[in-house]
Amino acid sequence: MPNLIILTNNHIVADMYPNMSRICSGSVYDVFAAVRDAVHMGAKIVSHPLSSSIKPNESPYKSVVISADTGLLDYKSLEIIEGAISVLKRLGGKNRDYSESVLEDFRIIDLESVVSACGTMVV
Repeated sequence: MPNLIILTNNHIVADMYPNMSRICSGSVYDVFAAVRDAVHMGAKIVSHPLSSSIKPNESPYKSVVISADTGLLDYKSLEIIEGAISVLKRLGGKNRDYSESVLEDFRIIDLESVVSACGTMVV
């Protein structure tokens, strides 16, 4: 498996991939900002930040897989994360009180996108 990092605010992703995950406290925007910072340091985006049919302002959970190896600034990754941040800002925030079962569904959907990007191997 390539050397990957998962930036997430989803504890079940961090539990499944404990050695790869970095918890980002806060919102989806906070995860996207951490991804943008990592891209500026030379990481490349592996899983698209807008990958799923759920709008980024609807789910409170998001995980993005990036390369652990860094190099020169990858302009494609920068374009992707800046575009995702722009979409999130354009959609605006939704302050909904979701039930615990709905929150669990959002966590599982997010986990499935990470499993798809990383495979089921737990490291």
